[in-house]
Parts: sequence; structure tokens; C-alpha cells
Amino acid sequence: MYLDIRTHRQRLQATAGIGQAFLPLPFHIPTTVDPWIQESLVESVFHGNLEPLDRAVETALIANVPQLNDWGITDAKRFLLFASGMLYWAPSEIASGSLIYWVLCLFYWILDQKPLSLEPFSVPIEPSSVGKILPLDDWISRFAVKVGEYMDEPGSISDAAIASFQASPLYHYEEAYVPPEGFPTFNKLFARYLKKGMRPISFPNDDSVVVYPADSTFKGAWPINDVNNPDHEPNTVTVDDTDNQTVTVKHIDWHIKDLLKDSKYAPHFVGGQFMHAFLGPQDYHRQHAPVGGTVLEVNKIHGLAYLEVTAEKSGKLRLRRRLEPRLRKRRTTVNAPDLDFSELDAPDGTGYQFLQTRGLVVIDNPLLGKVAVLPIGMAQVSSVKLVWEPPAGKNYPIYPNATIKKGDEISHFEFGGSDIVLVFEKKACLKILGATGTNDKGKETDKQKYLVGMPLGVSCKGN
Repeated sequence: MYLDIRTHRQRLQATAGIGQAFLPLPFHIPTTVDPWIQESLVESVFHGNLEPLDRAVETALIANVPQLNDWGITDAKRFLLFASGMLYWAPSEIASGSLIYWVLCLFYWILDQKPLSLEPFSVPIEPSSVGKILPLDDWISRFAVKVGEYMDEPGSISDAAIASFQASPLYHYEEAYVPPEGFPTFNKLFARYLKKGMRPISFPNDDSVVVYPADSTFKGAWPINDVNNPDHEPNTVTVDDTDNQTVTVKHIDWHIKDLLKDSKYAPHFVGGQFMHAFLGPQDYHRQHAPVGGTVLEVNKIHGLAYLEVTAEKSGKLRLRRRLEPRLRKRRTTVNAPDLDFSELDAPDGTGYQFLQTRGLVVIDNPLLGKVAVLPIGMAQVSSVKLVWEPPAGKNYPIYPNATIKKGDEISHFEFGGSDIVLVFEKKACLKILGATGTNDKGKETDKQKYLVGMPLGVSCKGN
């Protein structure tokens, strides 16, 4: 197997150099591996043996992903150089708004390959992994923090970079509020505020209307099963009576108590509803309250910095952020031109939201009951900044007992893409509007993009 893959790699090496990219290089690629990466990854994770990383790159190469060629990532050493460059990345964009997206996809595409996606390097994305972390998982989280720290440095931004975002329509730079001092760091640009009036809140005084908490693309809503209900979906696993709230995803049960990290309010969501939407790198990255009410609990839950990436038949990389697993055929041949990469095996795609670094804000609404809002970090966006912080010397969770209005800011992300999850009580009796995830034939539909303040759902209870 490896002979054919290596032959393919040698062809790429003959035609691709690090400094001769067909697509613009996103940052300077150094000629030596950064000392931090050498110590924390090469020595501490791989113990000086780069064979597992080489095998992951070799596997990735058969997908004919253009960026691997264009950016010269043809073996473990060149991946390490690429990662070294990311540590001091001053992001800029191209007109399509996809350069940052490609960088994140390519980095995680390599790390998603076997054997790196398996033990002893990484935990599987399954319920049994809750609370676990293996060496590569830990390194990815620390790498994300390291990149994020540089995004707070003046060197992370330039006038030319800002101009590139202005020229990229998907970023909607014209909506941004530009402070008098400008954007001194990339994170200030990424977590930019909007001009007043850019995101009007629908029915601000009507508790029966829930609004989108983020500029995001709707992915779906699922019932939260109550195992005491004889009509629940089959194959729901229950440990005991206090552990009976699950979102069933193709017969894989993820417990709401794990998502909410043992919040004392988790039992309230039995029989309720779970809703998921995602943000892209181009989106406005501040989150707002989907309902008004009293903030009961705020928590910051530390977890993974995971991002699953698949390759389409064309070789185009795409983030895979679906909640439900998709069955994929496993191919064993390595004749690259004949591989159907739309069927690329991706076994670890289920329920990563329950394992990621995330925030939690529980709001008590007088009509709907408790609503849990979870901004979920992904990849380099593992930094979830919540409006409410613990007092000096204290830790999360905290219980602010603060009153907020629908549309008030509750959190923001710094750098990359991210997800948003909402969890509702059964008594909310909420009907999700718009896209439902399937058409009348049960086939997956294209998901719609929504903005902060647009209607997400309406309660049958009225106001």
C-alpha cells in the first residue's frame, strides 16, 4: 500500500516547492521547525518517531487535495514547517473569502488521518470519550491557544491584511464598527462589533419567539429522548434513572448532562429539544441571547479543539460538522485516480459538540422555561469569551442571577469557525422555523443562513 502512496508523493515533490504555490501562501513557511513544536509535538507526542505523522500525510496525499501540492506539504517534515508558520500567522484573505478556511481545513485534514485519529494519539468521538484526552488531543488544544495568543499581538494585523478583508465580500466589512484606534490586533478585527442597527431583534417583547443567537447556518434540531417514554427511538442506552436524558444520533446516545457538564439544570431538559447551527470564519462572531430572562448559570467547559474535515471527489476539503454520522464505504485500493473521495471514510464525526471546549449560559424565561445556550469552540476558535466572569480568585461555574433582554450580547469567539447549540425544555413547546434538515422525501436539504435576531422558532404557548 505505502509504495503506491509514496510514488504519488514523489510526483508531488517533483512539481511542488514550498515557495512555489499555485494558491497564495497564507504565511511565511520557515526552513526550520519551531522549537516549541519540536519539543511539544515531535518529542513529547511522537517521542522522536515521525513515522505516524508521515503515514498520515501519505494517506492525505491520495485525495489529491490541491492545497497539499500548492503549499508543499508532502511529508511529516513539511507539515511541521507549515505548523511552525501558523504560530506567527497574520491572517489575510482572498476575494472568495476561503483562504483562512483552507488553512484550517488542511491542518486538521492531516491530523484527522490514521493512525493519528486513533488511540494512543487521539480519543474517538463517541460518548465513552467524555472527560478523556490523549497526547495529540492535548497538543492540538495547546497549539490552538498558542496561535490565539499571537492573534492578540500587534504583529497579527497589518493595513494590507485589513484591506484584503475589505475586498472579500463574504466578510461584510461594511457592517463593521471600526473604532477610532482601528483594529490593533487580528482578534479585534475577528471579534469586531457591528454598526448600530445591523442586527434588529425580531419581536423583542414577545417571549414566544426565539431568535438566532448568532450569524449561523442551521444544521438541524433533534428531540431529547426521555427513556421513560415508550415512544422514544430504539436503542437508547440508559445507565440509571438519573442518567436518562439523551440526544439519540443514529442509535448513538449523547447525554445532555455531559453537554452541560453536570449542570444542576440538566434534568430540566428531559423530552426537550436540541438545536445546532454553525458559524464560518467570515461570520460575525458575537453571540446574543435568543430569549430574555434571568441568567441562572454561566460556565466555561474545557475540552477538545477538534475539527473534522473530509475530502470531496474533486479533492476539495470541507468541514464536516453534522451531528448525525454518515455511513461511508471503506476503500482499500490506492490507485489514486480511481478513488471516490466523496466516500472517504470518516468514522469519528459524531457528536463532537459534547467533547469540545464550550461556554454555557442557562437562561430562565417566564414562558419557555430554561434555555441553555452553548457557544462551542472549534479548531483555532477554542477561546470562548463569556460576558460574565468569576470574581478574582474564583472559578466557573457562576450563578449571576442577572436579568437580560432578548438580543443582549452573551459571548464571543476569537479566530476561526465555531458552532452554537441551544437546548430547550419540553414545556417550551417550540416549533423550529425554516429549514428542518430534510425535504419531504427525507433527503438532506441545503441549510439556510440566518443572522442574529432572525426568528428561530415559535412556542405553541403564545405570549
